[in-house]
Amino acid sequence: MCVSRRVRGALSVFGALALSGCHTYLPIESPAPGSVARVHVPVQSAVSNPNVPPPTVSVEGTVLSAGDTIVLEVQSRQYFGALQEVVQENVYRVARDEVVTIELREFSTRRSVLLGGAVLVGVVGLALAAFGGEFGEGGNGPDENGGRSFTIGFLGR
Repeated sequence: MCVSRRVRGALSVFGALALSGCHTYLPIESPAPGSVARVHVPVQSAVSNPNVPPPTVSVEGTVLSAGDTIVLEVQSRQYFGALQEVVQENVYRVARDEVVTIELREFSTRRSVLLGGAVLVGVVGLALAAFGGEFGEGGNGPDENGGRSFTIGFLGR
């Protein structure tokens, strides 16, 4: 039972890193056409609290143009059954004065290295868990073929 907790813990850490992905978002004033950007727009509501900033919704897509109006091409996918996929490309136009923030999506080397390291640690951890944390059959000593065998255990075992 102790090994399964460790495996679940390793998988949850790996999942959190995988969800963060290899990209980061940087706030900018004006995105270049062709770049991928995320635009935050306030949600209008009939009931508003003047002491709280309005909630926002974000739209991510490829920037077609950025001037007084930001034009984004957004893809959405819907799956119907196992073999049918519908891809829709919508164009959204947002007036510049309605935008709360604009963030540019960029490749993050640091996150990519961290994700690669987490994958490596996860694979080694799962391999150790699959073998029960022990390699070889005996203790630390020569085996019947004249070679040396050794035991690798988990911390806290």
